[in-house]
Amino acid sequence: MEMFGKVLFPTDFSEISLYALENCVPRIKAEEVIVVHVIEYVQDLKVLEKLQMEAKKKMDEVVEKLKEKGVNAKGFVTIGSVAPAISREARCPSMEIIDRAYCEMVDLIVIPSKGKHAKRIATIGSTALNVVRRSGVPVLVVRCDYKNGEIECECVEEIFKRPLIALDLSQCSDVVTSFVRKFEEEVEKATLLHVIDYGSIEELDELVSNAKNALSVHAEKFKFDSEIIVETGDPANEIVSKAVERKNTLIVIGKTGRSLIREILLGSVATEAVKKSKVPTLVVPCK
Repeated sequence: MEMFGKVLFPTDFSEISLYALENCVPRIKAEEVIVVHVIEYVQDLKVLEKLQMEAKKKMDEVVEKLKEKGVNAKGFVTIGSVAPAISREARCPSMEIIDRAYCEMVDLIVIPSKGKHAKRIATIGSTALNVVRRSGVPVLVVRCDYKNGEIECECVEEIFKRPLIALDLSQCSDVVTSFVRKFEEEVEKATLLHVIDYGSIEELDELVSNAKNALSVHAEKFKFDSEIIVETGDPANEIVSKAVERKNTLIVIGKTGRSLIREILLGSVATEAVKKSKVPTLVVPCK
């Protein structure tokens, strides 16, 4: 039984992207996988036409390989916005990816953490991070990198088996809980985590008790068993460290609708968790 309706996967045709597409995406049960490649606009129309033809040829090959693996897939090649007045941020591939996601009404965007510059950039790729920041659709970031010259992607066979579900106990937690139900049949046991980074020392015992009670309410909404944990400290660091400690296969976290400029300047728990996590991270936007 499929967990999701439509899943979108953006690719730059890099080694890492194609590896993640062929090895990770087939493990996610979806009715349809939509593969998108964004061509960065160039003014020379002949060059642009050549790039389109080459991209469409590669896309046909990619889609065919997915179909051979039993995946119902289709591909699109699109061009970034040409308006020179639009800022560089608005013309980057992430915007075209998000537009396609809305157009196709997808349930989930799946994107590797690294792309064509993976060998020389140590941190998460800019396109992946921009998609996480801007998307109104849940985004699953698969951690990929080069190790000893070989590509490795942290997309374990049973990616949804032992999730760590980070809840801030705001209304956003209800949205996260609702989305988790899409794959709850795949879950063996989950870790429900809340991190306290507020209040005074005098209030701590009460805050911990209240948080555990609130997590228990969320746990009752699921079919699977859950371990309830309340920690204090930096939320992103605690989430990532607990996922390692508990050997979770996935981190699930909500993203509130704060302004993009504020998030870029100050960061957010979701984006920091994506940057630091060693396992796939599922970011659920809360409007």
